[in-house]
Amino acid sequence: MKNILKLAIIALAVNSAVAQNNPAPAGSKISAEEKQELKKMRKDLNLSDEQKAKMKEIHKERKANKEARKAMSKEARKEANQKDKAKVDEILNDQQDVKMTEIRKKRREFRKN
Repeated sequence: MKNILKLAIIALAVNSAVAQNNPAPAGSKISAEEKQELKKMRKDLNLSDEQKAKMKEIHKERKANKEARKAMSKEARKEANQKDKAKVDEILNDQQDVKMTEIRKKRREFRKN
């Protein structure tokens, strides 16, 4: 479940990078703090336009399969999350991968507290 959330946040970051001028829909579950973190992550990763487009596609796929994922077993969801994480990691260059690893580590530490 945490991996889904992490990937969703990453995908949302990329999606919002593409559509920065569009306000969040009413009832959005992303807090102002999370939005600020996503903005910082976009800046830190410095994604190219091509990378942003690929991340957006990953997000669309995850969103389209959202209901199906809910019906999956915990093991199947974990496997699907790992595949999605691998897709994201494929998009990133070595420098971005190091930064993403740091971001993920900080998030895990933050969630523990």
